[in-house]
Amino acid sequence: MSAIRISIQQGGGFLLRRRAPLGPIMKVRSIEYVHKASWGLYAAGVDQRVISEILDWVAENAVKPNGDIYFDEECFGYKVLQRVYRPMTFLKVAAWINHPLARNRLVINRILQYQHKSGGVFHYIGDDPDKVEEQPSIGSLNTSFFGHLMVALDMREPAIKAGDWILKFVEANEDYMRERGLMYTQMTPEGDLITEVKPGERISKVLDNKGPKQEFWHVGTCMAYLAVLYDAMRRRWRYSEADANPYLEAAIKLLEFEATMPLYTYLWPSKCKVGWGAGELLRVLIEYGEGTDETIERAYRISRLVAVFTFMDNQLPNGSWSCMHYPLDERIPEMRFDYKPLKGMVNVPQEPIPGSKTIFLPSEETTGEFLGEMKAIEAGVETLLNYYKGLK
Repeated sequence: MSAIRISIQQGGGFLLRRRAPLGPIMKVRSIEYVHKASWGLYAAGVDQRVISEILDWVAENAVKPNGDIYFDEECFGYKVLQRVYRPMTFLKVAAWINHPLARNRLVINRILQYQHKSGGVFHYIGDDPDKVEEQPSIGSLNTSFFGHLMVALDMREPAIKAGDWILKFVEANEDYMRERGLMYTQMTPEGDLITEVKPGERISKVLDNKGPKQEFWHVGTCMAYLAVLYDAMRRRWRYSEADANPYLEAAIKLLEFEATMPLYTYLWPSKCKVGWGAGELLRVLIEYGEGTDETIERAYRISRLVAVFTFMDNQLPNGSWSCMHYPLDERIPEMRFDYKPLKGMVNVPQEPIPGSKTIFLPSEETTGEFLGEMKAIEAGVETLLNYYKGLK
């Protein structure tokens, strides 16, 4: 716990130093440098006026007439592939600190348009609010982050719809996870798993418990949202245990799948959201007296694995984590990159690679996200420690 707290403090210090004019936060016209940084600064407990300044900058410079948030000069991977994902990250922070951006009806109404009637959330729907361009697939990333935002905004109906989509997603994958050790990560708008995987698509369409470098975060982001939704339904919206329990049971099924993962999978940065999910689930299981001792121990063990191997072992001397060249195709040479620091150094290019089939995630982004997720681990472990103290 002490190590986690020091790590969070150091990461928060890095983000503070990366604000304009010394760093790219609020200087480079890219949401990439601020959306996760806002989350990390909040997790690090910095003066909320700092976060408000960042959100003010976004509101003044990046809000489009249709309610989307991006800069025209950003690349395709940022402003299209992550069109709604990035605003959902900092808007939940805006809601937590009561910033006006979270009450901007143009922005919130636009984000609501991304939710399909199935409850899933598209990553992109075009530019015209009067003509939604539905996409051929829906994934867990945007759906879960949408759900977190809806909980932060206390918007119950769309939050539960997002939870229902994730519930169906877990149910559709249940046999695959148990019998074959894999998960298909995309669904059609009609609710069918997409199981056709062409060369180059494996990294974005399927996840197994063997490969060392995959999109492990699917398990974690769903687990985190299901736990948070269960908590909101029970504590805030006063649903019965029976009504909320399916979401918690689905989160436990994801935990059981994660428990089959080898240790080496925790060395890849994309394991990050698994720590978020395990931490949130650990907290919720104890607070509501749910789950077996084995389940609680499993949630703690996975939280610890992410905290130690994915986070603290990979943190750099300046408090940050390395940038990441996030692969969009498993056949590319960037898959060979190793983000494990050796003597405080990570041997990867610190700038985008021209023509690369990757999305460049700057250090400010990875640091912000890891801090937000490590804070959930801290809360889960603290809840566990208090539970043990109560048994004495």
